[in-house]
Amino acid sequence: MKLEKRTDNLRTIRKQQRIPGVIYGREIESTPVETAFKDFVRTYQSYGMSMTFNATLGDEEHQVYLKEVQTDPIRQNEILHFDLQKVSATDTISAEIPIEIENKEHAERRGLVVEVISGTVEMEFPAGSGISNFTIDVSQIEDNDTFTVADLDKPEGFKPLVPEDKVLVSLTWAQEEEIEEVEPEAEEDIEVEAIKQKDEDEEAEEADESEEASEDTDDEE
Repeated sequence: MKLEKRTDNLRTIRKQQRIPGVIYGREIESTPVETAFKDFVRTYQSYGMSMTFNATLGDEEHQVYLKEVQTDPIRQNEILHFDLQKVSATDTISAEIPIEIENKEHAERRGLVVEVISGTVEMEFPAGSGISNFTIDVSQIEDNDTFTVADLDKPEGFKPLVPEDKVLVSLTWAQEEEIEEVEPEAEEDIEVEAIKQKDEDEEAEEADESEEASEDTDDEE
């Protein structure tokens, strides 16, 4: 990445399709810098935030890594600022390394649910030996089992900064919802209920007529 010392204000820099940043670390004073947008994107895509690379500032070359990248909270693709930390071959780096899942479709076709519990894992490792990601092949995980930090294939010198038993991925069988079937009432039961209701209605009508007749008799007397 080619850097230049920053002299203009941030608004002017961004209008010029450049990104403001800062470089600091071992044997270098904190220095405001800027770089071309395309140069930054190319570097970020190649090295991420866990691998070191060379950055040129004036006539000097520095081994650095991306310590922090600030993006717009609404427009996530818009990069506002970056931090570069200079390191030496004897330094160690701590960074969040992404998790990449392989053969997810293979597990899902078998009726398994692949749940990614954590998309990154924090590691400490020697400068210059960073990796872009860890790969987890879910086809190698037993059914209804989990994949933890301890199961990662870690390069030499890599030390997890999280518990070894932290679950990264789990595989479980898909739960089928049981639908309770309601059996329709038999036609015979419906007919019997209808007849019963009809008889009750007729009895009520007869009782009403009898009561009215009794009232008429009393009136005549």
